[in-house]
Amino acid sequence: MANYVCMKCGQETNNPHFDLVSGVVRCPTCLEQEAGLLGKLRANGENDATDFPNQ
Repeated sequence: MANYVCMKCGQETNNPHFDLVSGVVRCPTCLEQEAGLLGKLRANGENDATDFPNQ
């Protein structure tokens, strides 16, 4: 039996990811999906501080 429940999808997991800032528990599947979405956003033109080092 799993010890934790993902706060995003509700799946039980024995290998949770804890976000210490927001206090959210996520399963590895949701964590991978979020990381994939963030990577796609950055590849599609999202700017971060490293894009403009002289500002």
